[in-house]
Amino acid sequence: MLAITVSNLMSRRVTLSDVAEKVGVSSQTVSRALNNKPDVSEETRRQILRVARQLGYRPNAVARSLSAQQSHTLGIITPHLNDPFYATVVANLEKEARRRGYTSFVSFIEYEYHPQDALSAYESILQRQVDGLVLLAPDPRTYEKIDFPVPLVSLAGPINHPQVINIDIDNIDGAYQAVRYLTELGHRQVGVICGPQHTKATADRLEGARRALAEIGSSLDPSYIQRSEDWSLDQGYKAAKLLLAQQSNLTAIFCQNDWLALGAYRAIREHNLRIPDDISVIGYDNVPVCLYVSPPLSSVQQPKATLGKLLAQLLINAVEQGVTDSQTMLLRAELIVRDSVSSVSKSN
Repeated sequence: MLAITVSNLMSRRVTLSDVAEKVGVSSQTVSRALNNKPDVSEETRRQILRVARQLGYRPNAVARSLSAQQSHTLGIITPHLNDPFYATVVANLEKEARRRGYTSFVSFIEYEYHPQDALSAYESILQRQVDGLVLLAPDPRTYEKIDFPVPLVSLAGPINHPQVINIDIDNIDGAYQAVRYLTELGHRQVGVICGPQHTKATADRLEGARRALAEIGSSLDPSYIQRSEDWSLDQGYKAAKLLLAQQSNLTAIFCQNDWLALGAYRAIREHNLRIPDDISVIGYDNVPVCLYVSPPLSSVQQPKATLGKLLAQLLINAVEQGVTDSQTMLLRAELIVRDSVSSVSKSN
């Protein structure tokens, strides 16, 4: 029999048998060594790993999946990644999953409530035989009657199901931090530009603003609230124009995300007002562009990278342990103060 060399293996896939023949052991021994089983001597394990690298051996993912009854893949359903928040979360989720030996399938849906679009993405990704699923900002109404066949982790859209892990940012506290900072600087006429009405983040951030104002004996008058159809620059611009037209005594605006805030920047300048001398602005998410607008935008920072890593860890642990216990986790946000805010005495 001819000796196996790297050159005559280049034209075909290297197998366990090739590695075993080169080392002089059985294929079963090679498999145990590559899967870190304890019944292989360290010297033999090192030799097998060295030969596997030399020959360019790559595990057969399909065969491994059939053997273990796992695909080592995760599904991710997310809004489009033109939002840096979701882009960062997904990037760090995928990175951690890859580190743990998992690949990912990603399906994109719209921000707005489109149940058929979301359900189509859900069914399609399950057909990939994923071991677990991550839902980013889902509308819980879409999934309320589904009996999930795989472990599931949901971010920013709590799903009431005994086998779903729900993760979220403490948006009530994040918004409270922002508006309390404004009140500490003397602001009393504070407008709020909200996101889409059906989202939990919108309701929670509005509640946080109300709590901060209540602490100083004030309430958030409905005329100081503008609701947006989505989280876009255009919606922030339109909402700010309406606020400024209706409330001439406005001294500050809390926007429920940074794109709404940056849209508001344009409307404020069109009203010949200066930020922060005439009106202060705070956003939410702390996307990178906050540093590069003029003036730099104060914003509530969410732990995006930590979120992505945590989502992967929780889901993979549930997959590998075969158990998903319903739980809810809240991560804290942090107000980052920049030059878009000043005291009332300075701004008026």
